[in-house]
Amino acid sequence: MRHNFDLHRLRLLRELKHRGTITAVATAMSYSHSAVSQQLAVLEDELGAQLLEPDGRRVRLTVQGEVLVQHVEAILERLDRADADLARAASDIAGTFRIATFQTVMMALMPSVLTTLRADHPRLTLELAHADPDAALSGLQVREFDLIVDEVFAGQPLVRSTAVDQTVLRRDPIRLAVPLVGSYLTDAEGVSDLACADWVMEPAGSAAREWAERICHAAGFRPAQARCATAMCPSCSVVVP
Repeated sequence: MRHNFDLHRLRLLRELKHRGTITAVATAMSYSHSAVSQQLAVLEDELGAQLLEPDGRRVRLTVQGEVLVQHVEAILERLDRADADLARAASDIAGTFRIATFQTVMMALMPSVLTTLRADHPRLTLELAHADPDAALSGLQVREFDLIVDEVFAGQPLVRSTAVDQTVLRRDPIRLAVPLVGSYLTDAEGVSDLACADWVMEPAGSAAREWAERICHAAGFRPAQARCATAMCPSCSVVVP
């Protein structure tokens, strides 16, 4: 028996796979919760297969749902390749390219990128979004973004998903700033000397905070946090970026 697949409904199922909840899918696609649920129910009826099952207060994909999403991924990848081939065949690059990144890249790199693209490809529109790394990665996988520029601290795994390609653009050193003018620690060898200092760190749960605490633990102490980095002042003893 052959089925007539509705690409829109298949996209909804794929969105649910990556976003986790029907509410998140509805928010991302500007639909109501009931509209998303209804479309997924219609998809199940059309295919004669149970694609979703209860998981507490949520739903999750069944084995059949997971199998179907794998094929949807392949279909959408081929459509993306078709778009790319059409763009290469055209005399000029046009359309919209969506990038998600963090504040430092927004301020330091994107102005020159925008200037270059305006000169070289005036018909290409670039959309920039400031997004949390995990949210940006999910957005990339559901094609909400075409590219994300993320940061990875030393000791963290580079590859976060086998479904995306990753490239290291550049490496930046990280320094500890201490009250003595001109005094810097360029590696972890001198961190143990700061065991009694009051530390200023990024909020708990951030990648920078996890990295800094790991460096301190490796040096044999647990840092005493006096303030969050969002409320730094001149009296702080040590600042961790």
